[in-house]
Amino acid sequence: MSKNQLSLEELFALIKKKISAKEKNSYSYELAKGGVEKITRKIGEEALEVVIAAFIHDKKKSKKTREELVGEVCDLFYHSLVLLAERGIELDEILSELSKRNKLKNK
Repeated sequence: MSKNQLSLEELFALIKKKISAKEKNSYSYELAKGGVEKITRKIGEEALEVVIAAFIHDKKKSKKTREELVGEVCDLFYHSLVLLAERGIELDEILSELSKRNKLKNK
């Protein structure tokens, strides 16, 4: 990871900080303030945009469609992190579950 890249953990910490501080002009805080309904609507929207971008990239396979897919996945990750923060679920819980599932599949 380059020095300019933000890790998932750092992004999650930043989101949690903005929400707990009730930071004005913070999109993370505004989403969290809207509750589960607002956040999950955005997650649904972003998930659909990921699917569409993936299909378009599959057909066109251009640098532009690849960048659009990457951007949509970023939006989906971000909104998912906001949901976790708003619900008080730690990133470690998600990573532990992913590890557990991976171990089960490798048996």
